[in-house]
Amino acid sequence: MNKKHVLILILSGISLLTYSQEYSGAIGIRGGVTSGIALRQFLDDEIGLETILSFRKGGIQATLLREKHVPTLLELSDNLIFGYGFGGHVGFMYTDHYKFMFDDYYYPDKKFLPLIGVDGYFAIEYIFREFPVAISLDCKPFFEINIKGLVQLNPFDIAFTIKYWF
Repeated sequence: MNKKHVLILILSGISLLTYSQEYSGAIGIRGGVTSGIALRQFLDDEIGLETILSFRKGGIQATLLREKHVPTLLELSDNLIFGYGFGGHVGFMYTDHYKFMFDDYYYPDKKFLPLIGVDGYFAIEYIFREFPVAISLDCKPFFEINIKGLVQLNPFDIAFTIKYWF
């Protein structure tokens, strides 16, 4: 074995050791009102961008969130993170009803309804350092308007998310 092979082995070992300590991105499943696939990429130690491809009322929405993540309750655990942020979504629904707060609007048949909206984000996340998994409980309140001019406000889009972090 020559010096080049030894150097490659050492660098590989160091990268494996630091891999378990770094959390630069994550991919996972979000289960809630807007269930779907979530992908997060950190821009620095605290700021991340999260994309959620979600499925709701026969349609698809793509959400982009800018999030800030800060450790909380450090005296109890440095694995517990509080996150907050904001963003927006676009997509469509294919449905025969639409809800605004406590009122339902019904159509005689299903309608294709393109929509656009704004989102908030609040979460408590626990990061398992022993293996690359993070779980979170989040609330993603949203306000949206569709092509028919109907608006929807959902202050309680609460979800449980599990992610593989890398």
